[in-house]
Amino acid sequence: MDEHKDHDFDLIKKESILEPEPPEKKKSKWAWLTSFGGLFLLLKAGKVWAIFKGIFIFLKFGKFLTTGLSMLLMIIVYTYMYGWKYAVGIVLLLFIHEMGHLTASRRLGIDTSLPMFIPFIGAIIQMKQEPKDAKTESIVGIAGPVFGAFGAFLCLIFGELLGSGLLLALAYFGFLLTVFNLIPAHPLDGGRIVTAISLKLWIIGIPVMIFFSLYYFNPIGILICILATKKAWEVWKDRDNPYYDTDLGFRFKMGVSYFTLFALSAYYTYTLHEMLNRG
Repeated sequence: MDEHKDHDFDLIKKESILEPEPPEKKKSKWAWLTSFGGLFLLLKAGKVWAIFKGIFIFLKFGKFLTTGLSMLLMIIVYTYMYGWKYAVGIVLLLFIHEMGHLTASRRLGIDTSLPMFIPFIGAIIQMKQEPKDAKTESIVGIAGPVFGAFGAFLCLIFGELLGSGLLLALAYFGFLLTVFNLIPAHPLDGGRIVTAISLKLWIIGIPVMIFFSLYYFNPIGILICILATKKAWEVWKDRDNPYYDTDLGFRFKMGVSYFTLFALSAYYTYTLHEMLNRG
C-alpha cells in the first residue's frame, strides 16, 4: 500500500504600518463569477472530498481491479472458444479454487496476493513469504482442490436437478481440474501436499506428468515437468532439512484426505466424461 504524506506549509506575510497603502484596484466585472465559484465549491465540499476519496480507494484497491480485469480477459478469450456461459463458469470455478488457497494461507498468517488469471494457463496466487514448514505448505496446498471439488459438486447436483448439460460440463471441468492439480509433482498442489506425507510420492507424480505432457504434447505440462524435476533435485540435496519433519498423526490425516479427494475427483471425472459422451 502506498503511503501518502501531507505537508503543511504556512505562508507568513509581514506588513509594515509605515508602508503606504496601495491604490485601489478596479474590480473586474468577472469577480462575481469567481466568488460564486468559490461559494459553490464550499457548498459542494462534501462531494469534492468524495471524489478525491474515491480516487484514493481506487488506487488502494487496485489489486482487486487487477484480479477483476484478468478474470474479464479470460472470460472474453474463452467466450470465443466455448461461449460466454461456459467461459464464465470456468473462470468462477478457477476463482473458487484459488479462494481456497487464499483463505487457508491468510488464516495461517501467510501474506498472499490476490489471484491472477492467465488464459490457457489458469489462475495463480503468490505467497509473499515461504511457509514455515511442510505441514503449513500442505494445508495451503490442499485447500484449493477442496474448494474446487466443492464447486464441482455444486455444479453436479444442480446439473442433475435441472437437467442442465452446461452445469454437468462445468462439473466435469471442475473435477478434472482437481485431479490434475493433485498430481504429486511440484509446483502443482499435489506436489505441495505430499511434502507433508512422503516426498517419495514425487517418484510417481513426475513420471506421470512427463508421460501425459509428452503424449498430449502440452507445453505447459512440459514446463511443469522441468520445474518438478528441478525442485525434486533441490529437495533431495536438502532432504535432512527440519522443514520436512512432520508428525505421524498429521501425515496420516493428510494422507487420508489427499487420497480420498483424489479418488472421488477421479471417479466423478470418469463418470461425467462417460455421461457427457453418451449425451
